[in-house]
Amino acid sequence: MKLYVIRHGEAIERSAAVREEDRWLTPSGRDEFRANARCLAKKGIVPDCIITSPLVRAVQTADILADVLGFGGEIRVSQELAPGFGVEGLFRLADANGTPRSLAVVGHEPDLGEVVARLLGIDGSLPLKKGVIVALKLDPGLPAVPARFRWLIQQGKKLSELPGHGKAG
Repeated sequence: MKLYVIRHGEAIERSAAVREEDRWLTPSGRDEFRANARCLAKKGIVPDCIITSPLVRAVQTADILADVLGFGGEIRVSQELAPGFGVEGLFRLADANGTPRSLAVVGHEPDLGEVVARLLGIDGSLPLKKGVIVALKLDPGLPAVPARFRWLIQQGKKLSELPGHGKAG
């Protein structure tokens, strides 16, 4: 399965006036993520399924992704992707959605960085910048290292190296 792990774009700062789950994308967060999504669109990629955390900033990021890619399906919202998400949750989501050929998940740090690291067999976590899109080739049948890094998109550019870890394998 082709897996696209996406951290939501930049959101408004935390404050006592706004609940954490209600924080929304800033104008620059929307613009920066739209640039990343355009890079994905240039590659002709439209995932079979887009699943997002229920938090406002993640849903907005998923909406931008769907719009830019011309995704015609329903964006699925899953509590599974709320903070606290893990690899087991990823496999449950894939199974619950018929194990699509390509899946985009939109969520939060530090969870997504921990999931990507675990899938790649890297100790610890990989800090993911806001709005980043990480492309992996996932084979759940390989339990030790079930994924291979393909590329990532950040700041509107595709990179074939995982920062701090070298070229795609």
